Amino acid sequence: MKVIKEVLALVFRFSGILLFIRGVFCRNKVTIIFYHDPKPEVFRKHIDYLYKRYNFISLEILVEAIYQNDFKNLPPKSLVITIDDGNKGNYDLLDLFKKYKIKPTIYLCSHIINTHRKFWFLLGNKNLKVLKKLRNKQRLKILKERYDYELHKEYPDRQALNLMEIKEMSPYVDFQCHTKFHPILTTCDDEGSQEEIMESKFFLEKLLGKKVNYFSYPNGDYGEREVRILKDCDYKSARTYDIGWNSIDSDPYRLKAMAVDDNASINMLSAQIFGFFRYFNYLIHGRYNGKHPSYV
Repeated sequence: MKVIKEVLALVFRFSGILLFIRGVFCRNKVTIIFYHDPKPEVFRKHIDYLYKRYNFISLEILVEAIYQNDFKNLPPKSLVITIDDGNKGNYDLLDLFKKYKIKPTIYLCSHIINTHRKFWFLLGNKNLKVLKKLRNKQRLKILKERYDYELHKEYPDRQALNLMEIKEMSPYVDFQCHTKFHPILTTCDDEGSQEEIMESKFFLEKLLGKKVNYFSYPNGDYGEREVRILKDCDYKSARTYDIGWNSIDSDPYRLKAMAVDDNASINMLSAQIFGFFRYFNYLIHGRYNGKHPSYV
């Protein structure tokens, strides 16, 4: 399957479809892409490729343009780079951020950074898709029974950025919020969802010494409840896993984005930045409008 995808991506890259889509569908629209933990050597190749084809802007510039209902000052083919979770490997990208003068947004899990706690989805279990479908409390119960995992447990190895790294990166990175512990919010009860959204914001604002305005939905799952809580907590935007581009009419709490694999080849990058493979994956799950199907 991997070889087939690479061949399809190669065809897609050199077919001329990219130029057509970028020139027709992406005119006056902004692309957001997101990573998780890309290695510097891969990320450098990606940025080299994107640098020649897009104009990098910050998330803040995009969000402010949406609120002002004015895109005229945005450069053509604008691109926003975002990274989810706050993995410690993100620190190794700092030199590339400086070199290319890009300011990505890294969405932090507030109660995992600066600790030796673990991301529940990085435990190496083979039943991740099954676990994602469970209610949050049931999921945590199973993780405790099978893997002796607890939210506040400290482990020998570190998975997330620490405070020293965050402070060094802060002039070049826009750090924002990704909940406390990365639960799938739609599987939480009302109290749990509000706590993850609200307390992570307060915690990060105190830690970073700045206002935290932007949010990313863990696993891309959200509902009307989450949007309401974000508004109540005075967030200004939230990024989804929904496929598409962002226009002057976009809902700032439902920003669309294209997922890029951390180890993607340039051929795969060229396809993924247009949502090529992910869109067909969503179709399989019955989503015809590019909206992220729950628990994928």
